[in-house]
Amino acid sequence: MVASLPAARRARVLLCTLARASPESPLYQLRVVASRTAFRETARRCWLRWSLCRPGARTVSGMAGRGEGNDAATVGVVTGGVEDAYGEDRATEDQPITPWAVCVASGHSLLRDPRHNKGLSFTEKERDAHYLRGLLPPVVLPQELQEKRLLQNMRQFPVPLQRYMALMDLQERNERLFYKLLIDNVEELLPVVYTPTVGEACQKYGSIFRRPQGLYISLKEKGRILEVLRNWPEKSIQVVVVTDGERILGLGDLGCQGMGIPVGKLALYTALGGVRPSACLPITIDVGTNNEDLLKDEFYIGLRQKRATGQEYSDLLNEFMDAVKQNYGQKVLVQFEDFANHNAFTLLEKYRANNLVFNDDIQGTAAVVLAGLIAGQKFVGGTLADHTFLFFGAGEAGTGIAELVALEISNQSKIPVEEARKKIWLLDSKGLIVSSRKDSIQPFKKRYAHEHEPVKNLLDAVKAIKPTALIGSAGVGQSFTKEVIEAMSSINERPIILALSNPTSQSECTAEQAYSWSKGRAIFGSGSPFDPVKYNNKLFVPAQANNAYIFPGFGLGVVISGAIRVKDEMILAAAEALADQVTPDHIDKGLIYPPFSCIRKISANIAARVAAKAYDLGLASHLLRPKDLVNYAESCMYSPVYRSYR
Repeated sequence: MVASLPAARRARVLLCTLARASPESPLYQLRVVASRTAFRETARRCWLRWSLCRPGARTVSGMAGRGEGNDAATVGVVTGGVEDAYGEDRATEDQPITPWAVCVASGHSLLRDPRHNKGLSFTEKERDAHYLRGLLPPVVLPQELQEKRLLQNMRQFPVPLQRYMALMDLQERNERLFYKLLIDNVEELLPVVYTPTVGEACQKYGSIFRRPQGLYISLKEKGRILEVLRNWPEKSIQVVVVTDGERILGLGDLGCQGMGIPVGKLALYTALGGVRPSACLPITIDVGTNNEDLLKDEFYIGLRQKRATGQEYSDLLNEFMDAVKQNYGQKVLVQFEDFANHNAFTLLEKYRANNLVFNDDIQGTAAVVLAGLIAGQKFVGGTLADHTFLFFGAGEAGTGIAELVALEISNQSKIPVEEARKKIWLLDSKGLIVSSRKDSIQPFKKRYAHEHEPVKNLLDAVKAIKPTALIGSAGVGQSFTKEVIEAMSSINERPIILALSNPTSQSECTAEQAYSWSKGRAIFGSGSPFDPVKYNNKLFVPAQANNAYIFPGFGLGVVISGAIRVKDEMILAAAEALADQVTPDHIDKGLIYPPFSCIRKISANIAARVAAKAYDLGLASHLLRPKDLVNYAESCMYSPVYRSYR
């Protein structure tokens, strides 16, 4: 009989039954799960109204019910705050919130909800209001003291991977404390959350796996990817980071275990760029792996088959991109991460015209390196057009950097980009890329095949080309030998040496080697962090050309402007904004990048420049344009400070 009633009526009948149930009854503990079906959606909203109107419920200033486009509506959060740029309510201390979980769930469930859990920071009133009395020790600790205790415990772990696992556990039980800890101690914890420790975490991901942190889309889900996306509990997604695990850092094919990369990237999107955690979605596309060690590993978590290629691979990616656009709209930013060269360029070129896509290995790396080169001019003088660049590595990172440098030279000097490319030389595993090799190299390398006799190795290329800047991105450790750096130093008074490969074991040289072999004259930057180096009684602070300088602020700029496409001009704007953050004080210390301690301010400035460029290009959909984009970006940033609950 009940089944024949309309959905709304069925929901009300069910809720009336639940309302009459005693606290001891199993019915009392029933949770109405949010879904896309009309019945469950209606039931969820009716349950919220009933829970707030039941005897003893407190009056609130308004009901959340603006649809599934924001967190407040999706999880039933009732607030008295103001709506921010994301469409969600932000409660203040004098406008406390009542989370859906607090309204209908037990206190024990609240402690298990990472988004609302405050641990020992729940006040006496909150413990009484939400049935937490007795579930916690009697002490009430402020968030700052919780943070201090966790940092002290973290420093006691002798192995970086243990710190990584401890941080991931914290993220899963107390989201705001995790981000507060990361933001306040970013220079210390960035190498733990991301490179180099995340590389080891990916290698051992099957062994340390505890609970899923994102979506896994394998070949088994072909034809059902839209259904898989709808299984993700959050509906208002603004940034997707996706990998297929084929080229994880400099470690090669790690298959499904590459999930550590999207998870780490999105943690930085929130901590460094202020994109709210619920708007971030990490995804791994599992098409198999060619890593024999993983296929034999009993703890491997992915498909045990060779990697799919060709049409099968292309069809799966097409379905994925269509499903993302259909489920989340055209304003969701899809960031391709750690795809192999032969797929990375193809996917970026294929989808950039009709989708909001970004490849951090190609475009993000290019922007951060270009920013370092622009800042490096303050040491050596002149413009970019006055320099000659030699890239050791002609993959997605190397050619991406080269192309962005060429575009910047073209813009600065008002010359065609084809002419600007003549200042840039690439060297791959077979030697210098020259015109005589055009028939045997990949299309994206051909534009840098200049007239020159063949050169087989790096040292000979340095002597022949006489570059002012040497940039390594080949993932070949110790390739910048003493002879190479001495040759660069003999050519230049202040040679620019950028050893960008990750992790540390794959770095082309160490900071100590660069400074000592150049007799302290090198302008050095690296992809992995290095400790300060003392040479001839002078302290050198190596700069880390970390993509984390760029992509969090870039993503925030895309989000706050509602950009519908990514153009090269937006990438250039991000690079120029980062270079502008390098002050004379930084130059005095030998830094070509500002310190990470002020990364949120840096990200806000990058976001403002990216958003401004999106508005200038007519790509922004959020109108009207804010007058002060820097302040607007800062106001939109996620804050990890605990909120007060009714």
